[in-house]
Amino acid sequence: MPRFRTGAVVAIALAAGFVAWLVLRPGSNAKPLPQATPAHASPKIVAPGRLRALASTLGYPLYWVGKRAATRYELTRTAGGNTFIRYLPPQARAGDGRPAFLAIGTYPVRDPYGQIDAAARRPGAVSLRLPLGGVAVYDRATPTSVYFAYPGSKVQVEVYDPSGRTARRLVLTGQVVPIK
Repeated sequence: MPRFRTGAVVAIALAAGFVAWLVLRPGSNAKPLPQATPAHASPKIVAPGRLRALASTLGYPLYWVGKRAATRYELTRTAGGNTFIRYLPPQARAGDGRPAFLAIGTYPVRDPYGQIDAAARRPGAVSLRLPLGGVAVYDRATPTSVYFAYPGSKVQVEVYDPSGRTARRLVLTGQVVPIK
């Protein structure tokens, strides 16, 4: 069991490190994007109703891609307020360290749109315009995570999928939505 938690901690730390690298590499004057605090994260399998209840208490939107058949929902909240929802197959356990599952991260940060817009101008970044003035960005070298925000939003959203094409499709087709 500890092996799985260690794997999850490593996966979260790697994702946070990539985001920081994307924004802070040479020539960047942007502030760092959120850093997960994996040591304080405890993944749990929860029902969609628990996700809805949590979303109603946060004061900002919590994103997901909705219910999916034959899927378990893993919820991880860090001490810094970052929230991750992973879509696990029935046989996977909470904290499974394999980077093989769709995950949606919601990060409450200052000026999320400005941070994403700044990251989109960095070398190697690919920028995608979204409806309603949103902007998404991913790095060509690691296209499996797509980050997006909208003007006036209180959060930055990360969509991770082992297939970068799937991550981009979910963002571009508007399937990543706030939990209602």
